[in-house]
Amino acid sequence: MSRNSLSFVLMLLFIILYPASPLSRESATPPLLDEEILRNIANEVSGSVCFEHIRYLSTLHRIWGSKGYHQAAQYLVEKCTEYGLKEAKIEQYPLKTEKEFWKYIGGYRYLWDLKSGELRLVEPYPMLISHYENAPTTIARGSSSTNTTAELVYVGRGDSEEDYKGKDVKGKIVLFEGGSGMVVHELAVHKFGALGTIRFTNWPQYPEEEEAIRGLPIWPYQFKDKKPTFGFNISQKKGLFLKDLLENGKKVVVSGKIEAEMKEDGAFELPTAVIQGTDYPEEEFILCAHLDHPKPGTHDNASGCAVLLEIGRTLSSLIQQKIIPPPKRTIRFMWVPHMCGLYMYFFHHPEKIGKVKGGANFDCVGADPAKYPLKFYVALPPASLPSLLTDITNNLVEYFNNKLDTSIFGGPIKDLLFSPEGSRNMFSTTFRPDRGGGSDQDLAHTWPLNIPSIYFYDWPMPPRHSQINFLEYMDRTNLRRVSYLGAIISYAFTTTDEEMAPDLLNETQYRGESRLRKELILAKHLIEESGPQDIHQNYDRGKKLLSWGKIREKGIAGSFKEFISNKTPFTLLFSEYKQLLEKSLDDYQNQLRRYYEIKCQRLNIQPLKKPSSLEKSSWAKIIPVINPEMKIFPGCPRNYGYFRDTLGDDYNGRYKDVISVLWRKGLKDCFNYIDGRRTVVDICDAVQAELWSGGYTERYYVSFENMANYFRMLKDAGIITFKNK
Repeated sequence: MSRNSLSFVLMLLFIILYPASPLSRESATPPLLDEEILRNIANEVSGSVCFEHIRYLSTLHRIWGSKGYHQAAQYLVEKCTEYGLKEAKIEQYPLKTEKEFWKYIGGYRYLWDLKSGELRLVEPYPMLISHYENAPTTIARGSSSTNTTAELVYVGRGDSEEDYKGKDVKGKIVLFEGGSGMVVHELAVHKFGALGTIRFTNWPQYPEEEEAIRGLPIWPYQFKDKKPTFGFNISQKKGLFLKDLLENGKKVVVSGKIEAEMKEDGAFELPTAVIQGTDYPEEEFILCAHLDHPKPGTHDNASGCAVLLEIGRTLSSLIQQKIIPPPKRTIRFMWVPHMCGLYMYFFHHPEKIGKVKGGANFDCVGADPAKYPLKFYVALPPASLPSLLTDITNNLVEYFNNKLDTSIFGGPIKDLLFSPEGSRNMFSTTFRPDRGGGSDQDLAHTWPLNIPSIYFYDWPMPPRHSQINFLEYMDRTNLRRVSYLGAIISYAFTTTDEEMAPDLLNETQYRGESRLRKELILAKHLIEESGPQDIHQNYDRGKKLLSWGKIREKGIAGSFKEFISNKTPFTLLFSEYKQLLEKSLDDYQNQLRRYYEIKCQRLNIQPLKKPSSLEKSSWAKIIPVINPEMKIFPGCPRNYGYFRDTLGDDYNGRYKDVISVLWRKGLKDCFNYIDGRRTVVDICDAVQAELWSGGYTERYYVSFENMANYFRMLKDAGIITFKNK
C-alpha cells in the first residue's frame, strides 16, 4: 500500500473513531419556563389588538419634531397607563441646550415638521406628480418652505462634478437618479446654483416598488453653514417619465410647494413605561422599537411599536389577575428615536449604565409572507457580549418552533397561534448571528452601554421609507406569534433566579457543546481544503477558533454570577461546568492536531508548530486601554462627529481605509473586546473567530490593517491609550 493510500485509510478511521457530531438530529431541551406559564401567555396575547395599534399609528407622519410624532408618543403613553404599566411618560431631551451632545450621535438629528407640499408638472402639460396628502415621503426631510416654478434639468446620478459638465443648472431644478440626496444638494444647489432637487431611484426589487416614493432627507448638517433649500422624492415610474420627456427634447417646467418648519428649539421625545421588578427593580431588561418613520410606516416600524405595547398589555394583564407572578427584574418598554434614542436615554440616565442586563429590539415584524416573500429572523447577541440571554432565546424559540411543527402533524391546532382575523400561514423562526448594524440593538451593543440584545425582524422587507409601506402587508397571526415570543423571552430573562439556575446551566452546557462541536467541524473542514502553502496558517486559525469559542462559553456561563449568590450550592455545578469546558477544549484541540498531522502526511509535508505572522507583528505587544480621562458619552468609539472634532476636518482623508469600513461588524465589535489585557492581535483573532463561527459573508470582515488603523485612530482621538505587554 502506498504512503498516500495509507494516509487516506488513517483519515477515514480517524473520522469514524472521533465523530464531531451525531448524524441524527438532537432533540430539543425542555422549555425554561413552566408549561402552564407558557400556555397562559399564549392564551392572552392578541395579534388583533396589536393590529389595531398599527392601524392608528399608520395614520400619523411620525417624523422627529412633528405633530404626528407627538400624537404617536401620547397614544403609547395613554395605552400603557390604561394597561396598568407603571411610570408611563414621555421623556424629553432638549435640542438647543445640548447641541454638543447631538453632534456626537450622528450629526443629523434635527426637529422638523411638515404641514403641506406638492409637486406638479407645468410644461409641456399640467399634471399632479405627487402630493403630501397621499405620500408625505414626497417632501425630502429637512426641506425649507418654498413656492417655486422652474425648468427641470436631468443630471444622471448627480453626485459627481462630472455629471454637471455642459449643463446649466443655475436657477433651475435638478432631476437626479439614485445619487445621495445630500451630496447632490451640495453640488447642485450650493456649488452650481440650482434652486432645488428632485430624486428618484431605479432599482425596484418587485413590481409594486415602481410606484414607491422613498423618503430620503437633505439634513442641514451636511452643508455646514449653508441652509438647504428644498428637495422632492418621486417614484421610479414618475422619474423615468420626466427623464423621457427631457431626452425627447421637451422643455419641462415643474412647480413645487412646501410648507415646513425646521425647529431650532424643541425636544426629542421618548415614550417609556415599566413593569416593575419585585426583587431587583434596579436591574432592567429593555424592550425597544423605533417610533419614527414617514406615514404610513406600518411594517417599518409601527409593527415593532405595536408588538411592544401588546407584550406590555399581555404580561401586565396576567400579573394583575395573579395568573403569573411579577418578574423579579424590571421590564422597561422604550419607543425610541431611530438610531439615537438609546444614546439619548442613557446620556440622561448614566446611573443606569451597567444595570441593564439585556434587551430586545423589534424592527419590522409581523408581515404576511403570502403578500411579500420574507422570513422571520431572530438575531442573537454578539459573542463579544456573552450572556445567558443567548441560550434563553435559543431554548424558547426552539420550543415554539417545535410546538408549531407538532401542530402541523396532528398536534393541537391552538398551538399554531392563529389569530381569528389573521392568516393561516405556517411560521418558523430562523436564527441569525448579530447583524452588526441596521437597527437600534446596534446602539445597545456599543460601549459603554454593552447591553446584550436580541433583534426581531422580517427580511426582506416590504417597500419601506415610502408611501406603500401600508397596512395590507400586516398579518394579525404573525403579529400574535412575534408578540408571544417577545413576551416569553423577556419574562423568562427577568424571572431568572437560583431555582432556575440548574436548568439554565444544563441548557447552556448543551448549547455550548453544540457550538464548540460546530467550530471543530469548521476548523477540520478548513484544514481539509488546505494546500501546502496555507495548511500551517489554517491550522493556527482553527486553534484560535476553538480557543475563542471556549472564552465565549466561559463568558456565557459567567453571566450566571449576576443572577445567583456565591453561597448557593449551584456554585459547585458552575465550577464543574468550567472544568468540563477545559476538558472539552483540550479534547477538541487534540482532535484538530491529529487531523492536521494526518493532512500533512497526505500532502507529504512535515507538521509545524509555527506562530502566525500576526503574532510576530509589533501589534502583538500593544494592549489598548480605554482612556479613563475621556468624557464618556454613548457610542463615541464609532462616531463621525467626534472624530471630526478631535482629529480635524481632514480626518476622513487620513483614515480613509478605516472610515470606509467603519460600519462593518468586524470593526464594530472589536471595541467590546478591550479589557486591558488583550493585545490588538488578540482582539483581531477574537473578531475573526466570531465572524467565522457565525457564518458571516466577506462583506462583514475587515483586514488586520484596517483594525490596527482603527485602534490608531481611537488613540489619536483620545478614546484609548496604548500600553506594552
